[in-house]
Amino acid sequence: MVVLFYGCVLEFTGGVKSVDLKDCPSLMSLVDELGCLFGEQFKAFLLGGDACFFLINGKGIMATGGFKSKLSPGDKIEILPLVEAG
Repeated sequence: MVVLFYGCVLEFTGGVKSVDLKDCPSLMSLVDELGCLFGEQFKAFLLGGDACFFLINGKGIMATGGFKSKLSPGDKIEILPLVEAG
């Protein structure tokens, strides 16, 4: 599966725009793996709930089961920052 990062999320990845991962059966296991790759601060950011938005094959995770969403090897996961307007 490929994980794509956008916007300010790249600050946590050191500018890495994508990674290919294997053996992540759920979104939570993927977040754990990303924490191992990029650090616990990044994992905390991902789990913060109000900082970023996840898409799995173009669908928001609220439509796929949240962090319990099942993942498959060919999936595309996108992690985007939430945009605030005021």
